[in-house]
Amino acid sequence: MITPQAVTGLLLAGGGSRRMGGEDKGLLELAGRPLVLWVLERLTTQVATVLISANRNTASYASFGAEVIVDRYSGFAGPLAGFAAGLARAHTPWLATVPCDSPFLPRDLVARLCTAATASQADAVVAHDGE
Repeated sequence: MITPQAVTGLLLAGGGSRRMGGEDKGLLELAGRPLVLWVLERLTTQVATVLISANRNTASYASFGAEVIVDRYSGFAGPLAGFAAGLARAHTPWLATVPCDSPFLPRDLVARLCTAATASQADAVVAHDGE
């Protein structure tokens, strides 16, 4: 059985935010708090450790208490670059990636992913809405 303690959480906040006018999406506020903080609070309770993948405002992201990592590739190479950086830094056999703009992340997401990975014996599982 895969347990959440075998999972590193990777919060992806390294995008260029082109659709947001270039503003750092993770630092935009919802109800007076940065989006990334909402996600971080929900993810931290579900995994062994959390990393934040960010390519700018790294001091701001670090102030939330998680380790911040940057892409190995320059120029906002996309979420796969953040994913690669997370895989290189994680010290657990599993990595759960979530976007910084998902403040209503399910509180049991990682447990459900662990259950699915165990049942299917798959190397990777993806959350979806059934459609």
